[in-house]
Amino acid sequence: MSRKVATPENWQPGDKVIVPPPGTVAEAAARVAAGEHECVDWYFCKKSL
Repeated sequence: MSRKVATPENWQPGDKVIVPPPGTVAEAAARVAAGEHECVDWYFCKKSL
């Protein structure tokens, strides 16, 4: 199964993964509003698998 995420250096199972940046402003706003991700900024968000 492909989840299209990246793992940071020294990632361990159970740690959060990095999700790709959104393609549009609307996608960025929806991502932040949904609250499912831990966002540092609109383009850099992490989530649990």
